[in-house]
Amino acid sequence: MAKKKESLYNKVYNDLIAKIQSGKYKVGDKLPTEMELTKIYGVSRITVAHALKNLADANLIYRVKRSGTFINGKLNRSAPLIVPIILPFVEDLNEIMTGIQNTALSFNAFTPFYNSKNNLERERNILSEILSNKPDGIIVYPCDSLDNIGLYAEFLARDIPVVCLDRPIEGLETPLVTTKNADCMCRIIDRLTQLGHKRIGFFSISDKMAFPEAERFKGYCRGIVKNGLALKNEFIFHTYDLHKKEIAVTLDQQQQIFQRYTKNEMQRYLALEEKPTAICCINDSTLEMVYKVAKQLGILIPEELTVTGFDCADVEKAKSMGYLCIRQDFASLGSAAIKLMLDILDGQPHRDVVLVDGILIG
Repeated sequence: MAKKKESLYNKVYNDLIAKIQSGKYKVGDKLPTEMELTKIYGVSRITVAHALKNLADANLIYRVKRSGTFINGKLNRSAPLIVPIILPFVEDLNEIMTGIQNTALSFNAFTPFYNSKNNLERERNILSEILSNKPDGIIVYPCDSLDNIGLYAEFLARDIPVVCLDRPIEGLETPLVTTKNADCMCRIIDRLTQLGHKRIGFFSISDKMAFPEAERFKGYCRGIVKNGLALKNEFIFHTYDLHKKEIAVTLDQQQQIFQRYTKNEMQRYLALEEKPTAICCINDSTLEMVYKVAKQLGILIPEELTVTGFDCADVEKAKSMGYLCIRQDFASLGSAAIKLMLDILDGQPHRDVVLVDGILIG
């Protein structure tokens, strides 16, 4: 019986390899589902799963969550490229990784994923582990632009290129892929002005804004000046040293700290004699927290206060709630990051900063 099972496994495994070698299945092609393969080969799903696992272990195929199984390009290279991806969050993860993986498939690049959960110590441990495995390069959305600089410098010292997503690492010459943050935030101000708003605030400024946050604030200021509106200090709402506290605690603790700071600022908003009629939130997580706290304090949104977002991972939710926001093109950001890394590894000319446009929703 054991011999028969091995024979059935070989039937699936060897036939799929033959079809890849012959070009019937080309790089980037999507394979039939496991259930479809069981019918094609007349074997059990366990046998098919076993064959696919070994093909994936050999990097001949690559699985993309909720998209399917695709042909990789290992047969076109002597060895696959290893480019780990480090992201600090769960939201937006699928789209960024899909953009990376779908592009990587065509170039025989293996992109294992690590989630730092926006925690500096966790990021440090991940970087140390990856460094010991000697990858070809890494793509990272850093928790902070400075604290783990020594480890990032070690990658560069070993000629392992680093491509940053969203924010750069201060002091190091690492290429960056990010959204046109300033331009997009300015477009939000333009739209609010068209809707009749004359007093527009901004939330949140911290003592250590990351690069994209600083660019969004720059876009806010540009939009206010461009549209002839008043730029008032009391319309700028702060979170003080929030980021410094966030990167050293768990996700749950981060939310508790964030809610406390937001409540303090929204109480200050209530005390203003002349209040903003709209507040531009620096990102979606800020928008959601402002909405939550405003509800607790009896502030009616959008009747009394219009709030805008930036990221818009869930377009349908934004549309259903009537939010005005910028939708970041996460898939394109991921695709641009891996393309930039591949150009660097191939010794091709490349840009130091790649900007991806956002989409105004609402």
